[in-house]
Amino acid sequence: MNEAEEYEAWKVREIARIKRDREDREAMLKEREEIERVRNMTEEERRDWERKNPKPAPPPKQKWRFMQKYFHKGAFFQDESDDRAATVGTDNIFKRDFSAPTGEDNMDKTILPKVMQVKHFGRSGRTKWTHLVNEDTTDWNNPWTYNDPLRAKYNAKMAGMNTAIAKPKGSKKLKDWESR
Repeated sequence: MNEAEEYEAWKVREIARIKRDREDREAMLKEREEIERVRNMTEEERRDWERKNPKPAPPPKQKWRFMQKYFHKGAFFQDESDDRAATVGTDNIFKRDFSAPTGEDNMDKTILPKVMQVKHFGRSGRTKWTHLVNEDTTDWNNPWTYNDPLRAKYNAKMAGMNTAIAKPKGSKKLKDWESR
């Protein structure tokens, strides 16, 4: 190894690092001065400034597919900054879209028959239902909702149950308000 070449390469890297640090420092100072300037503005000046310098709109959220699997982006290595200004997220891995479908989720499951629209179809441990939204398990004909003499006698013995049980009708708050 030639020490003179190594020294020159080091010198170039060191000068680039010093220049990068100086630019980062100046950018942070400019940002602080801008924040102070905005704080010291009157309400009308601030409205005008915000109208001229609008905040960038956040990227639109992607619509998830039917029964798409959820992947957490991970809690590890998220707080470690990869630059001197401590702004996490400049590396490409931090810009990755974790809500994008992968693997089996790339297939459109809505075109399948209703029986096959479940997780792990054909496997021994598959779930029977996708979700219980389609299944209404409310039964208004069970013994607890009958308003017969036996039920009335039971309600009289229970604390705070002096009225018969009925299906809910509208907002209770509005009824209480109208009765006052």
